[in-house]
Amino acid sequence: MDQLAVLSVRHGQFWYDEQRGRPVAWTWTLERPGEARVLTKTVRLDRSPGDRRTMADLYELPLRIRRLRERHPGAVDLVEDELRRVGAWLGEMGLGPLTEALADTGAVAMRLPPELAEFEALPWELAMVRGDGPGQVRDKPLALHRTTLVRGVRPSLHPAPPVTARATTGEQVRVLALFSLARGTLPLNLSTHREALRAAVLAGTADREVPAHLSTVQFGAGPTALNEAMGEGGDWDVIHIVCHGLPGGLLLERDEPPERTAGEPERGSAAASASFVGAAEIGRLLAAARGRLKLLCLTACWSGGEDPSAHADRPLTSLAATLADQLGCAVVAMRFPVGNDFAACFDAALYQGLLGKGWPLPEALRHALRTATRDPGLAERQMPLLSACTPVLFGTTAPYLRIGQGSSPFEPVALPLAAMGGPLPDPPRPFVDREEAMRAVRAATAPGSAVPGAVLHGEELIGTTSCAAVLAHRHQQEISPVLWHPRPDWAPPIDDPAPAPAPTPTPDARSVDAFLTHLAYRLPACENALAAARERDWPAPVEAVVAGLSGRSDLLLVIDRVDRMLRRDPRWRELLDALAAAADTPRLLLTSRTELPGCAPALTRVPLGPLTPARLQPLLTVATPRLVALLDADDELAHEAFEIAAGNPGMLLAAGRAAARRQDLEIWVRTHSAD
Repeated sequence: MDQLAVLSVRHGQFWYDEQRGRPVAWTWTLERPGEARVLTKTVRLDRSPGDRRTMADLYELPLRIRRLRERHPGAVDLVEDELRRVGAWLGEMGLGPLTEALADTGAVAMRLPPELAEFEALPWELAMVRGDGPGQVRDKPLALHRTTLVRGVRPSLHPAPPVTARATTGEQVRVLALFSLARGTLPLNLSTHREALRAAVLAGTADREVPAHLSTVQFGAGPTALNEAMGEGGDWDVIHIVCHGLPGGLLLERDEPPERTAGEPERGSAAASASFVGAAEIGRLLAAARGRLKLLCLTACWSGGEDPSAHADRPLTSLAATLADQLGCAVVAMRFPVGNDFAACFDAALYQGLLGKGWPLPEALRHALRTATRDPGLAERQMPLLSACTPVLFGTTAPYLRIGQGSSPFEPVALPLAAMGGPLPDPPRPFVDREEAMRAVRAATAPGSAVPGAVLHGEELIGTTSCAAVLAHRHQQEISPVLWHPRPDWAPPIDDPAPAPAPTPTPDARSVDAFLTHLAYRLPACENALAAARERDWPAPVEAVVAGLSGRSDLLLVIDRVDRMLRRDPRWRELLDALAAAADTPRLLLTSRTELPGCAPALTRVPLGPLTPARLQPLLTVATPRLVALLDADDELAHEAFEIAAGNPGMLLAAGRAAARRQDLEIWVRTHSAD
């Protein structure tokens, strides 16, 4: 991505607090266009309890601000003082000297590993610039210094070219705007907002080569109305949604009044009259626009903020970040609650810059923020710091997006490689690297390898799935997208992309049918394979699967616990044989308790054996402190448990959990001694 500054934390350049699962040390790398020199800054929080407390405050910032506003209504100084405090720390410690280097840089792509999603979401644009550089204003945040951080920019094999929303001169930019006010929620002046948006969109393109077509949906604007709008020739370049929001989703009008029992009074609460639509459902509703959709604007409170309802063991993420990945488009969202007048002013100025001036999206966003924070009629003018870190921008294409530039032919932009894969299991922590085995697997699954992939096999709990998860994350970050099957437990259920004519039971995750449904959901070219599996006798669908995956040698396909799947559904053997033998199809990584004799013989077999006591020591120290204490005390029962585990890390972790109570450890030893 030349001509774009990149702020990154690379793999191996951050260190966790294992108890909290958050970084306590990391190294920033800043690359600026036109400069050969790369700037770095290492931040360590382990030397100062005060720094660690401030970092913890940053993670809790949305909650802290909400409590301040609830306990002290109208006391904007308290909120601004809190933001000024953490902003000063971000400038001095969090980013350090890179703060000055980032000022007035324009669009800055943030590239961080997926496991740092929560860390990436922190309000780094709030970092205070000291103002030592020429033309810099002292004690203003980066967001007000012509710097726009773009999150969710995934690595790709090739630089992303500038993205233009429409093709040729005279062809319209199609904009869909949905205004939804659920009964029982706080009032919004949607009519004024709608007219301001209409004026900005239509006036912005009136004198330009590429006009805009604006379609608005209001009154009854619930999930069904949005679904219908997507079906009406739903070739939308821009979708704009104005509504109330909660962390992780939107509050839309209900499609039908809630049912009431006889004699029950009508309820006026938001819960009774609003549809909370989460990220998975919104992604499904908007899926038809994927490929053409270039920009999704979510003018809703918390749409860019972290979702605390996310799986407890995963980093927090936001509605906007999730949709940017799912839809492969740029997303503008709001990290904190905003007033309707501020949102209307911001939106109008955003489209004025995008459509009227033809600016790239980050520049249009800066213009909109500057306009809204300087408007004397808005209450947000009294809260410049809160306003500055409220709008957020996500998406791999966001740094380059222009709308309505018709002077050059339209070139379709490939979706971000990471978005074409799917959710991966969380990397295990702690983890003992198996250098030799993992090196062999990486060689077998690398582009250009002479073999189509590998089978990573070992006894129960030996760590094949853990190693595969680590390899998958590294592969997706460094090489190409990864599709993991079965989907991780935390991943939301998927909708069938090719519904059967009659209702069918949900297939077992270990069955070939579940695999075909997963493929069709992620890779539309595989929908024929799913239909063939339902309409034709086996093995005819195998050809459709291979055809659907043809040309996707960039994809790594990981199938976990294949030995169990073969026992559950024998069709797996023929399917895996065909995939391993085909050319120009995805690389394969299979995990199993056995070598899978006779199955996909072209795959390299990589055994995973037990760990030596020396290699087990870090795992013992971090994950099984009670068992370590017993071993150090020369406890006979603990030594017996250690011998039973015999270098198997999963067994050792199980023994460590049982060691919390001696009675449980005795039961564990007795049970496994019998084995």
